[in-house]
Amino acid sequence: MNVPTCKKTKTHHSLLTRQASSSKSRGNQCSSIMKLPENVIAHILSYLPVKSLLLFKCVSRLWCSLIESEYFIKLHLRNFVHDSSGAKLGLILQDTCFLTPKIFSVADVGSRNECVELGGGPFGYRTRLLGSCNGLLYVCQSDMEDSVQYKRSGKYYVSPKIALWNPLTKKSHILPFAPIQVTSWSPLFGILDSLKVQYAFGNDSINDDYKVLRIVQQINPGMTDPDKFNLKTIVYSLKADSWREIVAPSYLHYIVSRESVLIREAFHWLPIQGHGLNIVAFDIRREEYCTVPLPNLESKSSPCYRNLGVLRQCLSLASSSVHNVEIWVMKEYGMKDSWVKLLLLDQSSSLCYRTVPYDLTPLAFVKDCNDDLKVLLKWMYDQSLIWYDLKLKTYENVQIRGAPWLYQSYIFVGSLVSPLPPIIL
Repeated sequence: MNVPTCKKTKTHHSLLTRQASSSKSRGNQCSSIMKLPENVIAHILSYLPVKSLLLFKCVSRLWCSLIESEYFIKLHLRNFVHDSSGAKLGLILQDTCFLTPKIFSVADVGSRNECVELGGGPFGYRTRLLGSCNGLLYVCQSDMEDSVQYKRSGKYYVSPKIALWNPLTKKSHILPFAPIQVTSWSPLFGILDSLKVQYAFGNDSINDDYKVLRIVQQINPGMTDPDKFNLKTIVYSLKADSWREIVAPSYLHYIVSRESVLIREAFHWLPIQGHGLNIVAFDIRREEYCTVPLPNLESKSSPCYRNLGVLRQCLSLASSSVHNVEIWVMKEYGMKDSWVKLLLLDQSSSLCYRTVPYDLTPLAFVKDCNDDLKVLLKWMYDQSLIWYDLKLKTYENVQIRGAPWLYQSYIFVGSLVSPLPPIIL
């Protein structure tokens, strides 16, 4: 089930490798490729992986300047993010078995490539993954217990340590502290148990910015009505390198407490079943909350697990019960009638023949060597990965050599995007 790499990429890579080697052997003599127009060189280089580009920066000052330019970084990112075959998609894995969670990368989600340990992140081996966007990871220092805690004027504050990190270029940026004031807590449960904190990270291409959204829900002891919980949301802008508070709607109390899904430069969460028929969304550029309609699902049985995902730049939804599995794709963003059922598996399918329903999340479309489409699914129970063949209607577990026994996984596209705030002259 190997997914072939792009022939164009292989050709470009071998050509440039030969030319770079030839250039070194001849000293300052220019190889034939050096005489090509700069835009042609940029086009060829933009199809290569980050690891190769970092090596080719040593070929010449021209290449180094080109590869580090904002124009080239965006061109390279566009080629990898919008690759329709899915062959350039990678994975980031985090070991969840040990106290020092190691982080691994898988270069090609469709191949049999081994895991490569990335080493410690911005916080060493206490770095915990929260998600990814355009080659940048947003991470925190292990768990909330590692956050800065202090008391001032009789009030308690908690300040989690968050960072942006490009694991391929090894650059990182620790975000400014944004203390959380703990307004109410019970000595029986402690300060941290009264807080429910969620993060989301994405890009604003119009303003050339990356933003982190933090949602803090303070659970008042003895209260069971979420509407009475204290809710506060703030947004971090990499361009401004600062946080600002925004108004949070009341229905934000009812979003499912799992990681958000980033699509169309907006974060998305599912509502708790029974509390609304719409997906909750946050527009990154406008910094406003809105809603997106759900499809008319066939499965009404209980228990039923529902998860959002992204398939070919479209919002997707998986609904799983003991009776069937439905996967939907929204072809036109925001339009309820544009939801299309990608597949429906009944009890006759081995994928849903279980006493407990699969809790599935759609991750990606990938073409195999026969150009047949496969769907990469994540089973939320143990974070294992599954390939589902749309043509043969069969599935198999994804085997990753060297992967931890238990791990969290995120789709990852390698890039040269910098996690550092822009320098204002």
